[in-house]
Amino acid sequence: MNITVNNKSVTLPSAYSVAQLLEFMNISVARGTVAVAINDEIIPQSQWEAHAVLEKDHVTVVAPAQGG
Repeated sequence: MNITVNNKSVTLPSAYSVAQLLEFMNISVARGTVAVAINDEIIPQSQWEAHAVLEKDHVTVVAPAQGG
C-alpha cells in the first residue's frame, strides 16, 4: 500500500491504523508529542488505534512547537 507521509512516499506491507503507522515509522507516540492529519483532517489521538490509513492517503505528522 502506497501513502505519502510528510511529502515522502512510503510503502506499507499491509493496511495500518494511525497508531501502527507511527510505530512502523519509529515515531514516539507519547501523549502530546505529535499531531497527525490525514488528507488535511486532524485525527485525535483517541482515534489512532481505530482510524485506518488508506491507499494514497496524505499523512502529516508534526511535533508541537514551543513558543517564546
